[in-house]
Amino acid sequence: MTTGEPMADRQLAVLIDFENVGLGSIQWLFDQLSHVGRIIVKRAYGDWSTAGSRRDQLLQLGIEPIQLFHAALSKNSSDIRLAIDAVELLYQSPVDTFVIVSSDSDFVSLVNRLRAAGKAVIGAGREETAPHSLVISCDRYYYLEKTGRQRTKIRSGIRKKRDTLLTRAVEASIDEEGRVVGSKLHQTIQRLDPSFDFRALGYATFAKYLEASPGVKVIRPRGVGDVTVELTEQGLTVATEPQDLAGWDTRVDAAWSKRAGISGQSIPGPNAAADAAKFLGVRKLSASRYRTLQTLLDASELLSGRWKRDGNAVIRR
Repeated sequence: MTTGEPMADRQLAVLIDFENVGLGSIQWLFDQLSHVGRIIVKRAYGDWSTAGSRRDQLLQLGIEPIQLFHAALSKNSSDIRLAIDAVELLYQSPVDTFVIVSSDSDFVSLVNRLRAAGKAVIGAGREETAPHSLVISCDRYYYLEKTGRQRTKIRSGIRKKRDTLLTRAVEASIDEEGRVVGSKLHQTIQRLDPSFDFRALGYATFAKYLEASPGVKVIRPRGVGDVTVELTEQGLTVATEPQDLAGWDTRVDAAWSKRAGISGQSIPGPNAAADAAKFLGVRKLSASRYRTLQTLLDASELLSGRWKRDGNAVIRR
């Protein structure tokens, strides 16, 4: 989630579909939201007339109960009331971040409406019932069960999925040198999967998560600064390249020759890389087995004999 204002200054409204998710992990969710901003609205929608001890939990958490009697409670009555309140808050309050606590796909339209109005939307719900359409509609999505012992049980099950996600994010964000800074990579991952949380995988920092991931290499700066990430050979998606690559360097040479013309003329690095990626069958060169223009030149006697690197350009010999 990206905004132009400091996170601590954001005003949050937390709207809980109690009939759908209950209150089991709400305190944990509030803890996660503490770094996002100040919660100015906390509401839970359900029939509280027979809630018993759960009403005491509401008071302890400072949540306002919105009463919906079972006598008049239809399947969608809490959804409708929650949506109405969200729209009212949209136009009549300083709320700029909405937290919709539900695993119900019916809220996709509401989430899209709030985001279209320029608001950030965080979702939260049970992982086994949260629909993909709702998760990806939010700027961020928390799975409520990922706490304590339950979180430990699911780490191994989602690790493979996260490794694939990491590779996709690196491929989508690396530059022509095959590298990306950690902060940009983290942002890309969360845009690809708003439910991603390195803490749920057992890591205190994003950098530690990266260092434990087999498909990437992490380069730490000598002083203070962001880490840099690149794919290792294990992380390269070479399977996406066509099996028949015979003569790829001949085709790259022909394309570059057409661009450069006579000897001594240069081609901008991005253009040269785009040509090479085309004949290697990948979206961009950094997603291939060669990753960089220099690696590409080193892999072909034809290209290294006719071309050389000069900064961020390729020059015909």
